[in-house]
Amino acid sequence: MTAWTIQCGYAAYYANTVTVEADTLEAALEAAIAAANDDPHWKPLDDCGSTFVDAAAQGDDADPWADFGSVLPVPARFTERGEPPLAILIMDGGLIHEVRLDHGTCRIAVHDYDVEGVEPERLEQDADGHWFVRTLWGAWPDDPPAPPDPEIPPAGLAGDG
Repeated sequence: MTAWTIQCGYAAYYANTVTVEADTLEAALEAAIAAANDDPHWKPLDDCGSTFVDAAAQGDDADPWADFGSVLPVPARFTERGEPPLAILIMDGGLIHEVRLDHGTCRIAVHDYDVEGVEPERLEQDADGHWFVRTLWGAWPDDPPAPPDPEIPPAGLAGDG
């Protein structure tokens, strides 16, 4: 067996409730952060976040940190941030010209059911047996690769959606 050195952590939450006066919500939020940071009355909360991985290295005496980052890449689902959400866009009879991700990050899988003329090796089958081409936008490095060699659809059925 291989030995691994893994640094795990969890977020311990503290809170400081302050009262401020301001003309707008944004001004109140800025004032509250400043007031809370200057106030020594922070209290620990009763709950903690899930355990996550900060850094990893192979070996029983290895240092898991190098150049301020993990020696080995840590898949997103094991990090504090976690795996990003995935939105699926179904496309049939049209084109997607742009996908915008506002206010955060997201992965988008486009399922294009217009498959006439598409190379068979690029096709995937959905749960209902319909053929489509999947494209990932905003993919994370540890996303699984596309399925290997899908079953080639019979002639004339590739575009029946």
